[in-house]
Amino acid sequence: MSKFELDDTIAAIATPAGEGGIAVIRVSGPGAFQAVEPFFVSHEHGKLSEALSHTIRWGKFTDLAGLLVDQVLVSCFRAPRSYTGQDVIEISCHGGLAVTRKILGCLLGEGVRHAEPGEFTRRAFLNGKLDLAQAEAVLDLIRAKSDHSLNIAIRQLSGALSRTLKELKDSLMRLLAHMEAYLDFPEEDLEADGKADLQGQFENVQKKIRSLIAGFERNQWIREGLLVTLVGKPNVGKSSIFNALLERDRALVSDLPHTTRDHLEEALEIQGFYVRLRDTAGLTSETEHPLEQLGMDRTLGSLKESHVVIYVMDGSTPFEEDDRNIFHLIPKDKKIIALVNKSDLAFRIGTEEIKTFLGNKPPIRLSAKTREGFKELEEEIAGYLEQGTSETGEQITKLRHKKALEAALEALRRAERSFQMKMSFEFVTPDLRAALEAMKELTGEVYSEDLLGMIFSEFCVGK
Repeated sequence: MSKFELDDTIAAIATPAGEGGIAVIRVSGPGAFQAVEPFFVSHEHGKLSEALSHTIRWGKFTDLAGLLVDQVLVSCFRAPRSYTGQDVIEISCHGGLAVTRKILGCLLGEGVRHAEPGEFTRRAFLNGKLDLAQAEAVLDLIRAKSDHSLNIAIRQLSGALSRTLKELKDSLMRLLAHMEAYLDFPEEDLEADGKADLQGQFENVQKKIRSLIAGFERNQWIREGLLVTLVGKPNVGKSSIFNALLERDRALVSDLPHTTRDHLEEALEIQGFYVRLRDTAGLTSETEHPLEQLGMDRTLGSLKESHVVIYVMDGSTPFEEDDRNIFHLIPKDKKIIALVNKSDLAFRIGTEEIKTFLGNKPPIRLSAKTREGFKELEEEIAGYLEQGTSETGEQITKLRHKKALEAALEALRRAERSFQMKMSFEFVTPDLRAALEAMKELTGEVYSEDLLGMIFSEFCVGK
Protein backbone atom coordinates (compact mmCIF):
# COMPACT_ATOMS: atom_id res chain seq x y z
CA MET A 1 0.00 0.00 0.00
CA SER A 2 1.46 3.35 -1.06
CA LYS A 3 1.99 6.31 1.24
CA PHE A 4 -0.81 8.15 -0.56
CA GLU A 5 -3.23 5.34 0.23
CA LEU A 6 -2.19 5.41 3.88
CA ASP A 7 -2.72 9.16 4.11
CA ASP A 8 -6.22 9.35 2.66
CA THR A 9 -9.44 8.94 4.67
CA ILE A 10 -11.39 5.69 4.54
CA ALA A 11 -14.81 4.57 5.80
CA ALA A 12 -16.78 1.34 6.05
CA ILE A 13 -19.65 -0.26 7.92
CA ALA A 14 -18.02 -2.13 10.81
CA THR A 15 -21.02 -4.22 11.88
CA PRO A 16 -22.71 -7.13 10.05
CA ALA A 17 -25.23 -6.26 7.36
CA GLY A 18 -28.90 -6.60 8.27
CA GLU A 19 -31.36 -5.41 10.88
CA GLY A 20 -30.19 -4.84 14.44
CA GLY A 21 -30.40 -2.55 17.40
CA ILE A 22 -27.22 -0.68 16.46
CA ALA A 23 -24.72 -0.37 13.63
CA VAL A 24 -21.31 1.31 13.46
CA ILE A 25 -19.71 3.18 10.55
CA ARG A 26 -15.98 3.62 11.06
CA VAL A 27 -13.94 6.46 9.53
CA SER A 28 -10.14 6.67 9.70
CA GLY A 29 -7.56 9.05 8.31
CA PRO A 30 -6.25 12.59 8.61
CA GLY A 31 -9.53 13.99 7.28
CA ALA A 32 -11.89 11.92 9.45
CA PHE A 33 -13.25 14.81 11.52
CA GLN A 34 -13.58 17.14 8.53
CA ALA A 35 -15.39 14.41 6.55
CA VAL A 36 -18.07 13.81 9.18
CA GLU A 37 -18.53 17.42 10.38
CA PRO A 38 -20.76 18.67 7.47
CA PHE A 39 -23.31 15.92 8.20
CA PHE A 40 -23.35 16.06 12.02
CA VAL A 41 -25.60 18.49 13.87
CA SER A 42 -25.41 18.82 17.66
CA HIS A 43 -26.92 21.78 19.50
CA GLU A 44 -25.28 20.76 22.78
CA HIS A 45 -21.68 20.86 21.55
CA GLY A 46 -19.41 22.97 19.36
CA LYS A 47 -17.81 21.94 16.12
CA LEU A 48 -16.94 18.28 15.71
CA SER A 49 -13.49 19.25 14.48
CA GLU A 50 -12.82 20.72 17.94
CA ALA A 51 -13.86 17.57 19.84
CA LEU A 52 -11.39 16.08 22.30
CA SER A 53 -10.10 12.54 21.90
CA HIS A 54 -12.04 9.73 23.57
CA THR A 55 -15.28 11.68 23.81
CA ILE A 56 -18.77 10.83 22.57
CA ARG A 57 -21.28 13.31 21.15
CA TRP A 58 -25.01 12.85 20.57
CA GLY A 59 -26.65 14.54 17.63
CA LYS A 60 -28.31 14.15 14.23
CA PHE A 61 -26.79 12.90 10.99
CA THR A 62 -28.26 14.79 8.05
CA ASP A 63 -27.54 14.76 4.36
CA LEU A 64 -26.13 17.86 2.64
CA ALA A 65 -29.68 19.09 2.01
CA GLY A 66 -30.30 19.11 5.75
CA LEU A 67 -32.70 16.15 5.74
CA LEU A 68 -32.49 13.91 8.81
CA VAL A 69 -30.96 10.50 8.25
CA ASP A 70 -30.77 9.26 11.85
CA GLN A 71 -30.01 10.19 15.43
CA VAL A 72 -26.46 9.07 16.16
CA LEU A 73 -23.65 8.89 18.68
CA VAL A 74 -20.25 9.97 17.37
CA SER A 75 -17.18 8.56 19.15
CA CYS A 76 -14.00 10.59 18.62
CA PHE A 77 -10.44 9.27 18.76
CA ARG A 78 -7.45 11.48 18.00
CA ALA A 79 -4.18 10.20 16.54
CA PRO A 80 -2.15 8.43 17.74
CA ARG A 81 -4.47 7.21 20.53
CA SER A 82 -6.77 5.20 18.30
CA TYR A 83 -7.07 1.70 16.84
CA THR A 84 -5.43 2.66 13.55
CA GLY A 85 -3.06 5.27 14.99
CA GLN A 86 -4.88 7.90 12.90
CA ASP A 87 -7.84 10.17 13.63
CA VAL A 88 -10.84 7.85 13.93
CA ILE A 89 -14.57 8.52 14.17
CA GLU A 90 -17.13 5.80 14.84
CA ILE A 91 -20.75 6.68 14.05
CA SER A 92 -23.24 4.58 16.02
CA CYS A 93 -26.67 4.60 14.40
CA HIS A 94 -29.74 2.39 14.34
CA GLY A 95 -29.06 -0.95 12.68
CA GLY A 96 -30.54 -1.52 9.24
CA LEU A 97 -29.50 -1.66 5.61
CA ALA A 98 -31.03 1.65 4.51
CA VAL A 99 -29.72 3.88 7.30
CA THR A 100 -26.15 2.51 7.26
CA ARG A 101 -25.90 2.69 3.48
CA LYS A 102 -27.25 6.25 3.52
CA ILE A 103 -24.68 7.43 6.09
CA LEU A 104 -21.83 5.67 4.31
CA GLY A 105 -23.02 7.03 0.96
CA CYS A 106 -22.98 10.60 2.27
CA LEU A 107 -19.35 10.21 3.36
CA LEU A 108 -18.22 8.52 0.14
CA GLY A 109 -19.94 11.21 -1.89
CA GLU A 110 -17.67 13.83 -0.33
CA GLY A 111 -14.35 12.21 -1.21
CA VAL A 112 -13.92 9.59 1.51
CA ARG A 113 -12.69 6.28 0.09
CA HIS A 114 -14.40 2.98 0.85
CA ALA A 115 -12.06 0.83 2.94
CA GLU A 116 -10.61 -2.38 1.58
CA PRO A 117 -10.93 -5.66 3.54
CA GLY A 118 -8.84 -5.45 6.70
CA GLU A 119 -7.59 -1.95 5.91
CA PHE A 120 -8.26 -0.54 9.38
CA THR A 121 -6.18 -3.29 10.99
CA ARG A 122 -3.58 -2.98 8.24
CA ARG A 123 -3.19 0.70 9.11
CA ALA A 124 -2.91 -0.25 12.78
CA PHE A 125 -0.02 -2.56 11.88
CA LEU A 126 1.74 -0.06 9.61
CA ASN A 127 1.40 2.66 12.26
CA GLY A 128 2.94 0.45 14.94
CA LYS A 129 -0.21 -0.15 17.00
CA LEU A 130 0.01 -3.93 16.51
CA ASP A 131 2.63 -6.32 15.25
CA LEU A 132 1.69 -8.82 12.54
CA ALA A 133 0.99 -11.70 14.92
CA GLN A 134 -1.37 -9.48 16.92
CA ALA A 135 -3.07 -8.23 13.75
CA GLU A 136 -3.78 -11.82 12.70
CA ALA A 137 -5.20 -12.49 16.17
CA VAL A 138 -7.86 -9.83 15.54
CA LEU A 139 -9.37 -12.04 12.83
CA ASP A 140 -9.09 -15.13 15.06
CA LEU A 141 -10.91 -13.23 17.81
CA ILE A 142 -13.76 -12.34 15.46
CA ARG A 143 -14.02 -15.92 14.18
CA ALA A 144 -13.58 -17.70 17.53
CA LYS A 145 -16.17 -20.46 17.93
CA SER A 146 -15.33 -21.75 21.41
CA ASP A 147 -13.91 -20.64 24.75
CA HIS A 148 -10.50 -22.16 24.03
CA SER A 149 -10.13 -20.62 20.56
CA LEU A 150 -11.24 -17.30 22.07
CA ASN A 151 -8.62 -17.56 24.83
CA ILE A 152 -5.84 -18.28 22.33
CA ALA A 153 -6.87 -15.28 20.21
CA ILE A 154 -7.05 -12.97 23.24
CA ARG A 155 -3.58 -14.04 24.41
CA GLN A 156 -2.13 -13.46 20.95
CA LEU A 157 -3.85 -10.09 20.62
CA SER A 158 -2.50 -9.05 24.02
CA GLY A 159 1.03 -9.80 22.77
CA ALA A 160 1.76 -13.05 24.65
CA LEU A 161 2.86 -14.91 21.51
CA SER A 162 4.79 -11.87 20.29
CA ARG A 163 6.71 -11.76 23.57
CA THR A 164 7.61 -15.44 23.23
CA LEU A 165 8.80 -14.87 19.66
CA LYS A 166 10.79 -11.82 20.79
CA GLU A 167 12.52 -13.93 23.46
CA LEU A 168 13.50 -16.48 20.83
CA LYS A 169 14.71 -13.73 18.51
CA ASP A 170 16.75 -12.15 21.33
CA SER A 171 18.34 -15.53 22.08
CA LEU A 172 19.34 -15.85 18.44
CA MET A 173 20.76 -12.33 18.44
CA ARG A 174 22.85 -13.09 21.54
CA LEU A 175 24.17 -16.26 19.92
CA LEU A 176 25.01 -14.34 16.74
CA ALA A 177 26.66 -11.53 18.73
CA HIS A 178 28.91 -13.99 20.58
CA MET A 179 30.08 -15.55 17.35
CA GLU A 180 30.65 -12.22 15.65
CA ALA A 181 32.70 -11.12 18.68
CA TYR A 182 34.99 -14.12 18.21
CA LEU A 183 35.27 -13.25 14.51
CA ASP A 184 36.21 -9.66 15.36
CA PHE A 185 38.82 -10.80 17.90
CA PRO A 186 40.30 -14.01 16.46
CA GLU A 187 43.27 -13.82 18.84
CA GLU A 188 40.88 -14.69 21.69
CA ASP A 189 40.71 -18.47 21.97
CA LEU A 190 37.29 -20.00 22.48
CA GLU A 191 37.56 -22.00 25.68
CA ALA A 192 35.78 -25.29 26.28
CA ASP A 193 33.29 -23.57 28.58
CA GLY A 194 32.50 -21.06 25.85
CA LYS A 195 31.87 -23.82 23.32
CA ALA A 196 29.58 -25.61 25.74
CA ASP A 197 27.67 -22.39 26.37
CA LEU A 198 27.16 -21.78 22.64
CA GLN A 199 26.06 -25.39 22.15
CA GLY A 200 23.59 -24.99 25.00
CA GLN A 201 22.14 -21.88 23.37
CA PHE A 202 21.68 -23.76 20.09
CA GLU A 203 19.83 -26.55 21.86
CA ASN A 204 17.66 -24.28 24.01
CA VAL A 205 16.35 -22.19 21.11
CA GLN A 206 15.70 -25.24 18.95
CA LYS A 207 13.80 -26.94 21.77
CA LYS A 208 11.47 -23.97 22.18
CA ILE A 209 10.86 -23.67 18.44
CA ARG A 210 10.13 -27.40 18.14
CA SER A 211 7.67 -27.11 21.02
CA LEU A 212 5.75 -24.35 19.23
CA ILE A 213 5.69 -26.32 15.97
CA ALA A 214 4.59 -29.53 17.71
CA GLY A 215 1.44 -27.89 19.02
CA PHE A 216 0.38 -26.44 15.67
CA GLU A 217 -1.85 -29.29 14.49
CA ARG A 218 -3.92 -29.45 17.67
CA ASN A 219 -4.13 -25.66 17.79
CA GLN A 220 -5.53 -25.77 14.26
CA TRP A 221 -8.18 -28.20 15.49
CA ILE A 222 -9.02 -25.88 18.36
CA ARG A 223 -9.37 -22.98 15.94
CA GLU A 224 -11.03 -24.72 12.99
CA GLY A 225 -12.88 -27.45 14.87
CA LEU A 226 -12.00 -31.06 15.68
CA LEU A 227 -13.74 -33.40 13.22
CA VAL A 228 -15.22 -36.31 15.20
CA THR A 229 -16.93 -39.09 13.22
CA LEU A 230 -19.29 -41.78 14.47
CA VAL A 231 -18.80 -45.13 12.73
CA GLY A 232 -20.22 -48.62 13.17
CA LYS A 233 -22.68 -51.16 11.84
CA PRO A 234 -26.25 -50.18 10.94
CA ASN A 235 -28.54 -49.79 13.97
CA VAL A 236 -25.83 -49.65 16.64
CA GLY A 237 -27.22 -46.25 17.69
CA LYS A 238 -24.88 -43.77 16.00
CA SER A 239 -27.68 -41.32 15.16
CA SER A 240 -29.08 -41.55 18.68
CA ILE A 241 -25.64 -40.70 20.10
CA PHE A 242 -25.35 -37.88 17.54
CA ASN A 243 -28.68 -36.40 18.67
CA ALA A 244 -27.87 -36.87 22.35
CA LEU A 245 -24.55 -35.01 22.04
CA LEU A 246 -26.29 -32.17 20.18
CA GLU A 247 -29.17 -32.29 22.69
CA ARG A 248 -31.71 -32.09 19.87
CA ASP A 249 -33.21 -34.39 17.22
CA ARG A 250 -31.03 -33.58 14.22
CA ALA A 251 -30.63 -37.06 12.70
CA LEU A 252 -33.54 -39.33 11.80
CA VAL A 253 -33.64 -42.35 14.13
CA SER A 254 -35.34 -45.63 13.22
CA ASP A 255 -35.18 -49.35 14.03
CA LEU A 256 -34.89 -50.00 10.30
CA PRO A 257 -31.29 -50.53 9.06
CA HIS A 258 -29.62 -48.01 6.73
CA THR A 259 -31.81 -45.10 7.85
CA THR A 260 -28.73 -42.84 7.54
CA ARG A 261 -27.48 -42.92 3.95
CA ASP A 262 -25.41 -39.74 3.88
CA HIS A 263 -23.30 -38.16 6.56
CA LEU A 264 -24.66 -35.33 8.68
CA GLU A 265 -22.38 -32.76 10.29
CA GLU A 266 -23.16 -30.33 13.10
CA ALA A 267 -21.04 -28.08 15.30
CA LEU A 268 -21.10 -28.11 19.09
CA GLU A 269 -18.94 -27.05 22.00
CA ILE A 270 -17.53 -29.74 24.31
CA GLN A 271 -15.89 -28.47 27.50
CA GLY A 272 -14.91 -25.22 25.80
CA PHE A 273 -13.66 -26.83 22.57
CA TYR A 274 -15.22 -26.40 19.11
CA VAL A 275 -16.14 -29.81 17.68
CA ARG A 276 -17.57 -30.80 14.29
CA LEU A 277 -19.56 -33.97 14.92
CA ARG A 278 -20.37 -36.22 11.96
CA ASP A 279 -22.93 -39.03 11.78
CA THR A 280 -22.38 -41.60 9.02
CA ALA A 281 -24.12 -44.43 7.21
CA GLY A 282 -23.66 -47.84 8.80
CA LEU A 283 -20.98 -50.14 7.35
CA THR A 284 -21.77 -53.73 6.44
CA SER A 285 -20.21 -56.47 4.31
CA GLU A 286 -23.31 -56.85 2.09
CA THR A 287 -25.51 -54.20 0.48
CA GLU A 288 -28.95 -54.56 -1.06
CA HIS A 289 -29.27 -51.16 -2.71
CA PRO A 290 -26.86 -48.91 -4.69
CA LEU A 291 -27.66 -46.00 -2.34
CA GLU A 292 -26.45 -48.07 0.61
CA GLN A 293 -23.10 -48.56 -1.15
CA LEU A 294 -22.85 -44.84 -1.89
CA GLY A 295 -23.51 -44.09 1.78
CA MET A 296 -20.82 -46.52 2.89
CA ASP A 297 -18.35 -45.04 0.39
CA ARG A 298 -18.95 -41.64 1.97
CA THR A 299 -18.43 -43.12 5.42
CA LEU A 300 -15.03 -44.46 4.34
CA GLY A 301 -14.16 -41.01 3.01
CA SER A 302 -15.16 -39.47 6.34
CA LEU A 303 -12.82 -41.83 8.17
CA LYS A 304 -9.87 -40.47 6.20
CA GLU A 305 -10.83 -36.84 6.89
CA SER A 306 -11.54 -37.25 10.61
CA HIS A 307 -9.29 -36.36 13.51
CA VAL A 308 -11.14 -38.58 16.00
CA VAL A 309 -13.23 -41.67 15.21
CA ILE A 310 -15.91 -42.84 17.64
CA TYR A 311 -16.22 -46.57 17.03
CA VAL A 312 -19.70 -47.69 18.13
CA MET A 313 -20.74 -51.25 19.04
CA ASP A 314 -24.17 -52.49 20.12
CA GLY A 315 -23.91 -53.94 23.63
CA SER A 316 -27.29 -55.66 23.35
CA THR A 317 -26.16 -57.98 20.52
CA PRO A 318 -23.25 -60.46 20.21
CA PHE A 319 -19.98 -59.22 18.73
CA GLU A 320 -19.91 -59.99 14.99
CA GLU A 321 -17.36 -60.24 12.22
CA ASP A 322 -18.68 -56.97 10.76
CA ASP A 323 -17.70 -55.22 14.02
CA ARG A 324 -14.18 -56.53 13.65
CA ASN A 325 -13.95 -55.59 9.96
CA ILE A 326 -15.19 -52.03 10.61
CA PHE A 327 -12.56 -51.50 13.29
CA HIS A 328 -9.80 -52.53 10.87
CA LEU A 329 -11.11 -50.03 8.28
CA ILE A 330 -10.25 -47.12 10.60
CA PRO A 331 -6.87 -45.61 9.57
CA LYS A 332 -4.18 -46.41 12.13
CA ASP A 333 -3.17 -42.76 12.54
CA LYS A 334 -6.60 -41.77 13.91
CA LYS A 335 -7.51 -41.31 17.54
CA ILE A 336 -10.14 -43.99 18.28
CA ILE A 337 -12.72 -43.81 21.06
CA ALA A 338 -14.54 -47.14 21.43
CA LEU A 339 -18.15 -47.13 22.69
CA VAL A 340 -20.47 -49.95 23.69
CA ASN A 341 -23.92 -48.40 23.22
CA LYS A 342 -27.32 -49.43 24.65
CA SER A 343 -26.02 -50.08 28.15
CA ASP A 344 -29.62 -49.73 29.36
CA LEU A 345 -30.43 -53.09 27.70
CA ALA A 346 -29.26 -56.59 28.54
CA PHE A 347 -25.48 -56.86 27.95
CA ARG A 348 -24.75 -59.57 25.36
CA ILE A 349 -21.52 -58.45 23.68
CA GLY A 350 -18.45 -60.54 24.46
CA THR A 351 -16.00 -58.58 26.64
CA GLU A 352 -13.06 -60.85 25.90
CA GLU A 353 -13.62 -60.58 22.16
CA ILE A 354 -13.43 -56.81 22.38
CA LYS A 355 -10.21 -56.95 24.36
CA THR A 356 -8.47 -59.00 21.69
CA PHE A 357 -8.36 -56.05 19.28
CA LEU A 358 -8.98 -53.01 21.50
CA GLY A 359 -6.21 -53.88 23.96
CA ASN A 360 -6.26 -53.17 27.67
CA LYS A 361 -8.18 -49.90 27.44
CA PRO A 362 -11.86 -50.80 27.97
CA PRO A 363 -14.52 -49.17 25.79
CA ILE A 364 -16.90 -46.61 27.27
CA ARG A 365 -20.28 -48.10 28.17
CA LEU A 366 -22.93 -45.66 27.08
CA SER A 367 -26.67 -45.24 26.68
CA ALA A 368 -28.20 -42.64 24.39
CA LYS A 369 -31.45 -43.00 26.37
CA THR A 370 -30.17 -42.63 29.95
CA ARG A 371 -27.07 -40.55 29.03
CA GLU A 372 -24.85 -42.94 30.96
CA GLY A 373 -21.24 -42.56 29.80
CA PHE A 374 -21.67 -39.22 27.98
CA LYS A 375 -19.61 -37.28 30.51
CA GLU A 376 -16.76 -39.78 30.07
CA LEU A 377 -17.06 -39.52 26.28
CA GLU A 378 -16.89 -35.70 26.35
CA GLU A 379 -13.89 -35.82 28.68
CA GLU A 380 -12.13 -38.20 26.29
CA ILE A 381 -12.69 -35.84 23.34
CA ALA A 382 -11.66 -32.72 25.29
CA GLY A 383 -8.63 -34.49 26.79
CA TYR A 384 -7.31 -35.21 23.31
CA LEU A 385 -7.26 -31.47 22.55
CA GLU A 386 -5.85 -30.45 25.92
CA GLN A 387 -2.58 -32.23 25.11
CA GLY A 388 -1.55 -29.55 22.61
CA THR A 389 -0.12 -26.79 24.84
CA SER A 390 3.54 -26.04 24.08
CA GLU A 391 6.29 -25.85 26.70
CA THR A 392 6.48 -22.09 26.16
CA GLY A 393 2.84 -21.79 27.18
CA GLU A 394 1.98 -20.06 23.88
CA GLN A 395 0.38 -21.57 20.82
CA ILE A 396 0.60 -20.91 17.09
CA THR A 397 -2.50 -21.28 14.96
CA LYS A 398 -1.46 -20.05 11.51
CA LEU A 399 0.25 -22.05 8.77
CA ARG A 400 2.36 -18.95 8.11
CA HIS A 401 3.68 -19.12 11.68
CA LYS A 402 4.52 -22.80 11.33
CA LYS A 403 6.38 -22.35 8.04
CA ALA A 404 8.41 -19.42 9.38
CA LEU A 405 9.35 -21.39 12.51
CA GLU A 406 10.28 -24.41 10.39
CA ALA A 407 12.50 -22.19 8.23
CA ALA A 408 14.15 -20.77 11.36
CA LEU A 409 14.65 -24.27 12.80
CA GLU A 410 16.21 -25.60 9.61
CA ALA A 411 18.61 -22.64 9.42
CA LEU A 412 19.52 -23.22 13.08
CA ARG A 413 20.23 -26.88 12.40
CA ARG A 414 22.56 -25.95 9.54
CA ALA A 415 24.34 -23.46 11.77
CA GLU A 416 24.67 -26.01 14.57
CA ARG A 417 26.10 -28.64 12.21
CA SER A 418 28.71 -26.19 11.00
CA PHE A 419 29.53 -25.28 14.62
CA GLN A 420 29.88 -28.94 15.64
CA MET A 421 32.18 -29.57 12.65
CA LYS A 422 34.40 -26.80 14.07
CA MET A 423 34.08 -24.74 10.91
CA SER A 424 34.98 -21.06 10.97
CA PHE A 425 32.22 -18.89 12.41
CA GLU A 426 32.10 -17.17 9.03
CA PHE A 427 30.25 -20.28 7.82
CA VAL A 428 27.98 -20.43 10.88
CA THR A 429 26.72 -16.84 11.12
CA PRO A 430 24.94 -16.66 7.71
CA ASP A 431 22.57 -19.43 8.78
CA LEU A 432 22.00 -17.71 12.12
CA ARG A 433 21.04 -14.55 10.26
CA ALA A 434 18.65 -16.57 8.08
CA ALA A 435 16.99 -17.92 11.26
CA LEU A 436 16.67 -14.37 12.58
CA GLU A 437 15.04 -13.18 9.36
CA ALA A 438 12.48 -15.98 9.59
CA MET A 439 11.65 -14.96 13.16
CA LYS A 440 11.27 -11.31 12.14
CA GLU A 441 8.74 -12.31 9.47
CA LEU A 442 6.49 -13.69 12.19
CA THR A 443 5.96 -10.35 13.92
CA GLY A 444 6.21 -8.26 10.76
CA GLU A 445 9.60 -6.65 11.32
CA VAL A 446 10.28 -7.95 7.81
CA TYR A 447 7.34 -8.13 5.41
CA SER A 448 6.32 -7.78 1.78
CA GLU A 449 3.27 -6.11 0.29
CA ASP A 450 2.17 -9.49 -1.08
CA LEU A 451 2.25 -10.97 2.43
CA LEU A 452 0.17 -8.11 3.85
CA GLY A 453 -2.27 -8.39 0.97
CA MET A 454 -2.71 -12.11 1.61
CA ILE A 455 -3.24 -11.69 5.38
CA PHE A 456 -5.63 -8.75 5.36
CA SER A 457 -7.70 -9.96 2.41
CA GLU A 458 -9.26 -12.49 4.82
CA PHE A 459 -10.65 -9.70 7.02
CA CYS A 460 -14.10 -8.18 6.71
CA VAL A 461 -14.28 -4.72 5.18
CA GLY A 462 -15.06 -2.88 8.42
CA LYS A 463 -12.10 -4.31 10.34
